[in-house]
Amino acid sequence: MDFERKHPQAFTVDVELWADISKSYLSDDLQDTVNYAGIYDIITSVVETQSFLLVERLSYVIMEKVFLYDSRIQRIKIRTVKNNAPLAGQVDCIGVEVEKSRDYILMQAKNVKARSEGVVVNTGVAPKAGVDVEYKAVLALGSNVGDRNQNIQKALEMLSDSTGITVLNKSKLYETEPVGYIDQEKFYNAAILIETTLNPFELYSQIKSIENNLGRKKTFRWGPRLIDIDIIAYSGCVINTKGLTLPHKEYLQRAFVLKPLSDMPDAVEVTGLNMALIEKMTCCADDYPGLKCLGSL
Repeated sequence: MDFERKHPQAFTVDVELWADISKSYLSDDLQDTVNYAGIYDIITSVVETQSFLLVERLSYVIMEKVFLYDSRIQRIKIRTVKNNAPLAGQVDCIGVEVEKSRDYILMQAKNVKARSEGVVVNTGVAPKAGVDVEYKAVLALGSNVGDRNQNIQKALEMLSDSTGITVLNKSKLYETEPVGYIDQEKFYNAAILIETTLNPFELYSQIKSIENNLGRKKTFRWGPRLIDIDIIAYSGCVINTKGLTLPHKEYLQRAFVLKPLSDMPDAVEVTGLNMALIEKMTCCADDYPGLKCLGSL
C-alpha cells in the first residue's frame, strides 16, 4: 500500500542463533560469546533506517548482517512479523519465519554481487562450506612519531599483503593538527578503501597485529602514536562493543578523517553518507583550519 511506504510500520523480530560459545563457560568474558546487544543494534538499525517492500527481504538482510557481525554464528532462525497488516478481516499479524545456515546466506550474497558485475552464476549448485564473501570497509591511518610518511607507507604495504584484504583506493596524504592533546607533533593522515573477506572482528584483530608489528606503544588517549589504524565503516555494519564500534563514533567530527575520505567517492558510499554532507562536515570540524595536503599517498 502507498501509505505503508510513506510512514514507518511496526514490526516484531524474533531471532534464534546457533553458535559455539563454549569458551565463555570458563572465561566469563564477553569476547568469548555472542554479544546480544550488538545483535539488537543490527536489527534496530535495519528496521529503523531501511525500507523494504517485502518482509521476506527484511528478514534476509537482518540475517546477512548478523552472520557478518560474528563468524561464530552458524545458523539463524528469524521470525519477522508485521503487527498491523492492512487486511480486511480478523488478522492479528502477518509475517514469515525463515531458518538458514551461514554458508547459504553468504553464498547468496556472493551470487548477488556476481550478477551485479555481469558474472554468470549457477544457482543450482549447492553452496560449499567456507565460501568467502567480500565486503568493503574504510580505514583511516595516522602517524606523528618518527618518519610519519614511512610509517603510513609500511602500514599500507602490510595491509596490502594481508590475506583477505585488497586495497581498492587510497586518498591523498595530509598533515593535520593534533586533536585533544595539542602538545605533540603534527600528524600525517590518510584513508583507504579495502575489500575484505574478514569479518569486522577479524579485521580489527589483523589491524592491531599490524600496529604492534610496526612498533606502536600504548599511550594515553589522543597521545602521540607511531601508527594508528581505525576502521571507519564496514559495509553498513553496526557494532557497539568495548573493543570495536562501527561506524567509528568520532569520525564525523574529524577533518583528518573526513578530508581524506572525500578523495574517494566509492569510500563515501560505504559510509552510507553523501559527498555534500562529508564536505560540509569537514569544514565544520575544529581541526579543519590546520589541514594541509601533501600530495599523493
